[in-house]
Amino acid sequence: RLKVNLRGTYVIAVLQQKGGVSKTTATLGIGAALAHYRSDKVVAIDANPASGNLSKRINEPSTGTWRTLLADPNLHSYSDFRHHLGMDSSSGLEVLAGDPGDAVLTGRELVMAWQRLARVYPVALLDCGNQMRDDITAAVLSMADAVVVVSTTRYDGAEAAQQTLNWLISHGYPGLVREAVMVISNVNKITPTKAVRNLHEGFERVVRAVHDIPYDPHLVVGGQIEMNAIAPATNRAYLELAAAVADGFTSPVQAARERSATRP
Repeated sequence: RLKVNLRGTYVIAVLQQKGGVSKTTATLGIGAALAHYRSDKVVAIDANPASGNLSKRINEPSTGTWRTLLADPNLHSYSDFRHHLGMDSSSGLEVLAGDPGDAVLTGRELVMAWQRLARVYPVALLDCGNQMRDDITAAVLSMADAVVVVSTTRYDGAEAAQQTLNWLISHGYPGLVREAVMVISNVNKITPTKAVRNLHEGFERVVRAVHDIPYDPHLVVGGQIEMNAIAPATNRAYLELAAAVADGFTSPVQAARERSATRP
């Protein structure tokens, strides 16, 4: 399932309107599994305009950012792109960092960055911020072939995940919700209450797949993530989660997009 053939490109947006629910960790976990088992290139893009920390969680960060990528007039070969990206050496997942400068990433700049990266990287994951009503989110959803929505075993995390799904439906993206993959991450080492379990059961009736990620002390320290250092059960959970995402590579929705893209 992880190695299934993909025609064209595929963009996966990792969303949730609440912070601290492990969106970045989920992005890296899914991306690392895809990059490790696939022969094509996989890139994760920091799409959080509020100083996202995606590049700080990998062991080979880069001084390049989306800004240096857009300013480079000589992007011809893979090595030209590689100059701007960091990497998780254990999987081969590459990461385009946010920019530490004062200028904030815009939706137009995010689209431009992906248009360039798409020449070399067929699969992209977008690690999104918390704001759902800005031009970044509009750009993300205009590019996304699939969304991954992150929940937790805490009530506030699960409620915010439900609100995220409701927002997507009410703003014209019911198709993305039907094909969405939900991640329930036990980042706080908390057993879900009955109210939380009820919310999680509701997710199963709305999205395509729901996957649990167990508590893992290596993932909650906030520093660099070494995928080889996580527990076997956690590793297996991320493999299954990534496989559920990859199932979308051959879905009827993706096939329709490919046909539309090839029409004269």
